[in-house]
Amino acid sequence: MIARLTRPVTRTLTSPIAGPVASFLALALAAGLAVNASEAHRREAALKAQVAALSDRTEQQGVYWKAQLSACRAEAAIPAPPQGAITRVAGDDAMAAQLASQGPAGFDVCARMEAADQAVLASLHAGK
Repeated sequence: MIARLTRPVTRTLTSPIAGPVASFLALALAAGLAVNASEAHRREAALKAQVAALSDRTEQQGVYWKAQLSACRAEAAIPAPPQGAITRVAGDDAMAAQLASQGPAGFDVCARMEAADQAVLASLHAGK
């Protein structure tokens, strides 16, 4: 029974045409592999160039935002003149409410820039 099942396989493998067919298949597979490897190398080079360009751009943006943040911090360190006259007569609660509504000059901008700076640094560290 087993001989009956293996007979067609044996006949196919020992056929005079089996050698040339197998050689042709091997050459076709080798050519396909060479084309695939070449395409993979080309794509890898393109992706590396893209990553390098993005890294350069990110570094330039990081320098820009650090300069902006430094300027903002320097501006916030200089006391701004009060926007409205705060009188002692109004009392401590009224003065506190008025200060809270006005806030220091540049505080919101600095806080936003610092948060953006932290987000950029976090994304850079996550990418490594």
